Amino acid sequence: MTMTWPVATPEASKRALERCARLKDQATQPTRADDAFWRAKTRLAFATKSAGWLDSVLEGLPLTGDIDGHVTVPTAVVDDHRFGRSEGVPFVLEINVDRQQAAPANVGHKVDEVFFKDYPPLLFNVCFSCGAPQGACRVGLYGDPRSRWFNVFFGYYQLDVKVADRPSPFGYDENGEVVKDDVLRIGKSDWNYFSNWLYGVPESAIAPNNTLDGATVDVKKRGITIADRAWDVLTIDKAKMVSAYVSGKPGDAALESRGPYSFLWQGAFGFPTPLGKELPELNSFFPCEMKARLYMCARRVEHPAFAGEAMFQTFLFGGTVNTWWGEKYGRHEENEEFLECQLEAVREVIKASYPDLGFDP
Repeated sequence: MTMTWPVATPEASKRALERCARLKDQATQPTRADDAFWRAKTRLAFATKSAGWLDSVLEGLPLTGDIDGHVTVPTAVVDDHRFGRSEGVPFVLEINVDRQQAAPANVGHKVDEVFFKDYPPLLFNVCFSCGAPQGACRVGLYGDPRSRWFNVFFGYYQLDVKVADRPSPFGYDENGEVVKDDVLRIGKSDWNYFSNWLYGVPESAIAPNNTLDGATVDVKKRGITIADRAWDVLTIDKAKMVSAYVSGKPGDAALESRGPYSFLWQGAFGFPTPLGKELPELNSFFPCEMKARLYMCARRVEHPAFAGEAMFQTFLFGGTVNTWWGEKYGRHEENEEFLECQLEAVREVIKASYPDLGFDP
């Protein structure tokens, strides 16, 4: 039976599609120079969070997207005595996954070649959080194998495709069933490329982890109700991803530059601290098995003023944990509690800011 997709409210449709129309009229922004002054200004902005800090960091970078038609959005927040504190950037990162060479650093084209060569164009929007970087120098937990936050991020996505290009939203078939490979592909894209390749991880370390083999996806259709709306619940397990760990050992692999974006990503996730002397058994960018739990839904966006430009939008909210870390330190049970803490944070975001998303119960 063919699925009838929820249709966004007229207000939400108008907001989303007006933004799409504005973007079409904007000239392509040139990528700014990765100079020492901008690096110093960026590091200071991240460290102080002074008024206008986000504008200072993003000046001249064509990154900004939207979720539900909003550019500035709430981040999911963990602040727990057991697990520590998260930090996120309260704006939406947008990447076009298509055949075009475009900012940031042509990563959308790269991902299209690796994971979506036979797919129509996809617009990827994300608001993420990760373990809060430490101190004025913003040393990252994201790249620290000793931390439960190692290679972990959480938050939410909006994935847009044109109704003219495909018969159903990304991640779903025409009958409303979850397409598991689609979800794995977007997860691999985000970890391996949108996060770690832009951070500076070499392609040679990423490529062996691009296969979908071994990962599992469990789906509970309409498995949870949030704000009186039903969501599909997906659990991804045994997903092998590259890490952003830098050992600093002589002769070991090192980070590469992606222009200004690598420095910006390192500022957001936390700058690396080599631990080769403390952890001599670990090499740079070693892979980890990760686990994720996601809440998923989709809708159609249309408005009479934009006839012919209808879009499907897929929403994914969720959290992740590092299975390798749980095994190394014997803390599987704590990992599950940590994952639930992240999921509670994203549920609060849904209730407060996106209560109309989801399916009829």
